[in-house]
Amino acid sequence: MEVDDDWELTAEELDSLERDAFRKIAQLRDSSAPSSSSSSSSSQQFNVHQQQQQQQRHHPPKPPSSSHSQPFPPNPISDSRPQRVDALSQGARALPPSLKPGTKIDEPSKDRPKFSVKFFLHSSGQIAAKFQYDQVVIAAFRRIPRAAWNAKERLWMFPPSSLSEAEKVLGELPNYNVQVEKLDPLVHRAFVSASAVPDLRDRYDRIPSYIESKLLPFQREGVRFILQHGGRALLADEMGLGKTLQAIAVASCIQDSWPVLVLAPSSLRLQWASMIQQWLNLPSSDIL
Repeated sequence: MEVDDDWELTAEELDSLERDAFRKIAQLRDSSAPSSSSSSSSSQQFNVHQQQQQQQRHHPPKPPSSSHSQPFPPNPISDSRPQRVDALSQGARALPPSLKPGTKIDEPSKDRPKFSVKFFLHSSGQIAAKFQYDQVVIAAFRRIPRAAWNAKERLWMFPPSSLSEAEKVLGELPNYNVQVEKLDPLVHRAFVSASAVPDLRDRYDRIPSYIESKLLPFQREGVRFILQHGGRALLADEMGLGKTLQAIAVASCIQDSWPVLVLAPSSLRLQWASMIQQWLNLPSSDIL
């Protein structure tokens, strides 16, 4: 029998409901039988019921046998309370299969709830993840190495080196069918190429002192950034901030890899030649 937990009544309130119900039953019997006999029988029945209630508080009721005669007709309130107490005391509440002890959870992936996570390349160079709020998925992102929450943009971000670990963590979430929208294959190729590029920042000291002394702090930082990425970088400063001088400073660090090819509009060819000759002290015959 199912246990009804929707009453939310105390034992005193249930007793009061029972007493009111039996009073009404006694009144109905009084109207159909002689007043003397009905009043005496109702009082006796009420006393018998009070004794049964006291016994039930100390001893759980036994299931009624077929030969037992009840003094009153079945009452849904009086029957439900002892059964509810007995069922709860014996732990007879039915559990779903997924919560029963010893039950193995082996649901097919198609029956699991689908959850979408989108990966994309952030302007900072890190991998950003966008998805709807879910505590289980957030807990998984906390296990990704060097992953952090960007509160301003409301994104989870982690370095490209943690990408494979992120995909593994999300793929192993129990009871979740996580569908990851992965990065474009071209971006994957760029990451693989970038990981193979050597860090050349130790060559910064090869810059001639007369060039390095003319660099402003943001230009020195730009040169180190280019060397850090093996010379494979895009310097996107505004016009007039000295990108040409930074490029010449980088070229002076990798003289063992010369010649250097400069691609420029035709109108800037002489400007480049003049700047290279001025800062690197090269003979004009070496500048083509």
